[in-house]
Amino acid sequence: MWRHVFAVFLVLYMPALSAHPWPDHPIKYVVPFPPGGATDIISRQVAAQLQEKLHESVVVENVGGAGGAIGVGRLARSSNDGYTIGLGNSGTLTMAPYLQKVAYDPAKDFTPISMLTEYSNVLVVGKALNVKSLDEFLALARSREKSLTYGSAGNGSSNHMTSLLFAKRAGVKFLHIPYKGNNPALMAVISGEIDWMFATISEIKPFLQSGQLIPLGVSSLKPDPLLPGVPPISKTLSGFDVVGFMGLFGPRNVPTQAADKLTKAVAEVLTDPKTIEKFASMGMTARPSSQAELAERVEKDGRLWKSVIDESQIKVN
Repeated sequence: MWRHVFAVFLVLYMPALSAHPWPDHPIKYVVPFPPGGATDIISRQVAAQLQEKLHESVVVENVGGAGGAIGVGRLARSSNDGYTIGLGNSGTLTMAPYLQKVAYDPAKDFTPISMLTEYSNVLVVGKALNVKSLDEFLALARSREKSLTYGSAGNGSSNHMTSLLFAKRAGVKFLHIPYKGNNPALMAVISGEIDWMFATISEIKPFLQSGQLIPLGVSSLKPDPLLPGVPPISKTLSGFDVVGFMGLFGPRNVPTQAADKLTKAVAEVLTDPKTIEKFASMGMTARPSSQAELAERVEKDGRLWKSVIDESQIKVN
């Protein structure tokens, strides 16, 4: 009889006894860019606070290269036990797959956890162009025989894509001058070497304060509270809405327990006033979300940028 009782106990209770609560050992956080940039700073802030929420170490690993595609590919191929997570953003998940060959499918190879941040781009010009509003800028562009020039961080970069969409919506032809990064492009706008470009709020703020750059419009549908007084481009080009994002992902089929616990912990991190203030100082808005919202965002933005890339016939080797 006792053997029978013991056997029933094993069947009913051993699975619960043997199951380990998640997490029970350190979590790896893959950042697909080198140390020191915005994605790295954001990720380290989130990782440090996740450690407190989850009571387990969260170790950041930088895996740079190919505009983030190498690190995101590494994340896609990682074990899906919940102990490897990583950052994906607009460039790596909604642009790169349509610009070049990548080792992942953004729709199939990841478990969305939560959005982390959103950020606007700002159309800026130098003082030499002598325009003070987007309407003046477009009137000038349409009146010139020679196209105005714009810069970007390189062919296929996110601000290149935003500029292409802007030109299409405005019905104006511009000449693209790619640079090796945003800083040299911004210096070229300031010096008058080129006429305009899109850049993030954190990149342009010092030059706005010195008067070296003039902001004509933010790319978000509504005014960005982080840059008061600058109208949205949508005020002139109805419906124009380009907002970048960063999100937290795992490989596909991460166990529900781990994914849900991460989503909840991230929401707590991103509603912390210190986190909100830190992100705002970098020109970004803390933006927690559900897993479904993040998946929908990747799919929606991917459709937009695929159409822009296909129409422009851009390829990045």
